[in-house]
Amino acid sequence: MSNTLAWNQLIRSCRGWLYRRVPSWSTKWHRKRLAGYERRWELEEEGFTKEGFFRIFQRRVLNRCRPGSFYELMTGDGLVGSLGVWLEGKDGWKVEAWEHRPAPIASLRRNRPTTKIHEERLTSWSAKERKNDLVGITTRGSREATGVCREIRTRQIRPQWVGLWNPTMRPAWFQRMRDAGYQLELIYQRMELYVDGERESGVGGGQKREK
Repeated sequence: MSNTLAWNQLIRSCRGWLYRRVPSWSTKWHRKRLAGYERRWELEEEGFTKEGFFRIFQRRVLNRCRPGSFYELMTGDGLVGSLGVWLEGKDGWKVEAWEHRPAPIASLRRNRPTTKIHEERLTSWSAKERKNDLVGITTRGSREATGVCREIRTRQIRPQWVGLWNPTMRPAWFQRMRDAGYQLELIYQRMELYVDGERESGVGGGQKREK
């Protein structure tokens, strides 16, 4: 690596650190803050490929979690932007996918033949979805994200981590998750990944957060 490239990467890393501490006074400033999370933990270098991102996610998030159930809402074809396709190869993980659109369902069944697939939207939860071992959720639908936030806010579920796709980078999800006690950890391809701040800080017997 040349000295110039190393220097530029150091500058971007420092800017990312500063951006993560920028108050969200407006949408413009909030987007700067999000940019800081896109640069965290060498995401721009190691996370350039999907495999690289998985390694970072394993090291920084999953290694602090117990295996359990993982829900993918609005899964799409089951490959693009999917954490489930990767978690299914890990011991102890049980993956369930929700997809209601006909074309993605066909691709999802072809790409993920062993996944438990629900051909519907999960926007209103019931007791059967509120599993005690629910560790992680990702969603690419706004209605689904609203449902997840509502379940968390009312203490019906308390997953250790949650991924919310936010292509417009609006601050609404950040504010809702913060108010529910979750902390933004990183962003990958507009997927904002949050961890349970109460668990990370030791509230309720959780583990101490890794610095």
